[in-house]
Amino acid sequence: MRPPPAGSRAMRWLRGDAQDRTRFADMYLRFRRPYVFGGAVSVAKVVGVPWFGLPLVALFLAGGLTMLGAVVVQRRLRRPSEPVVAAAVLLLQLNLAVVVLLTGGATSPYLVLLTIPLFSQAVCFRPPVLATGAALTFLFAGLAVLFADTLPAVPAAPSTVGLVAFGTVLLCLTTAARYLASADLHSRDGAVLDPMTGLYNRLTLADRFVQAQEREAATGGSLALVMCDVDHFKSVNDTYGHARGDAVLQELADRLRTGLRSTDVAYRVGGEEFVVLLPGRDAAGAQRVAERMRAAVADTPVAGLRVTVSAGAVSAPAAQASLPELLRAADAALYAAKDAGRNRVVTGVPGQRLVIPPHPAAAHPLLVPPLT
Repeated sequence: MRPPPAGSRAMRWLRGDAQDRTRFADMYLRFRRPYVFGGAVSVAKVVGVPWFGLPLVALFLAGGLTMLGAVVVQRRLRRPSEPVVAAAVLLLQLNLAVVVLLTGGATSPYLVLLTIPLFSQAVCFRPPVLATGAALTFLFAGLAVLFADTLPAVPAAPSTVGLVAFGTVLLCLTTAARYLASADLHSRDGAVLDPMTGLYNRLTLADRFVQAQEREAATGGSLALVMCDVDHFKSVNDTYGHARGDAVLQELADRLRTGLRSTDVAYRVGGEEFVVLLPGRDAAGAQRVAERMRAAVADTPVAGLRVTVSAGAVSAPAAQASLPELLRAADAALYAAKDAGRNRVVTGVPGQRLVIPPHPAAAHPLLVPPLT
């Protein structure tokens, strides 16, 4: 059985399990152009200013600052954050509800805009969160319509304002549907995710490699791979049982996810073997990431056990990179790390001799009894 994610009950409900979090990160990256949606909604608001006045300008600025703040916060984080996206969607829904309140309630041409934040971003979340978002959207719309009747009547806007609002919804939903169609074709959860850890499986690596290679080759960048596995993992299973071994792999996968940039992707490619795809990293950058991964495991018990990992890191110019060649080089570097004493990182270059660094001075014991 999969252990529950850490955090408060509300956070666990929002984030779900490891598979939900992986799907969220994937969908968030597919919706990587929020300015398309924000720009369309902003245009619709500005069109109505001559009839509804300066309040629309203030709400336009507030909505823009909300989206900008969410983008800035996300860029500073190592991976897409569910709470940040949820807070931004909630604030944007409230902003649009106030727009509806001030522009006629049930007769407001902006009532349909309330569907945009929900559909464009809440699809990243798991079904219970999406259903809650839909219920809150209906509640905000209902309150805006009811309270609008208590306010002075507002000037009726020409039908062109309503047409612009409808066109905005059509544009945003079409754009979102295109992203969703792409996700459905390339990211079916049952086919691409490892059910135990929630990481992508080996089947998706080739497809993601090609996508990353195209992006990096266009800018002259590099592509790097880190391959790692748990040292003496068979001893964990033999000593503590397979359930404990599964718990080690699950926690290790969580540490990989939280220690990577949003553009870096981890895969489980074997029993205790993982590959991390690092777009834009040179050899030195790949070695730093691999060393950070190694230290994160060695310095803190994993599922109550002190275990270590060995890793091989490789990089190549994206325009010349070959996935089979990088995998072979990373695999050779990984086995060189194991032959040299384990709990270390070896950096390799495709087609060149391996350089093996000194063993870490403060390596933990390979395996000790569980903590009490």
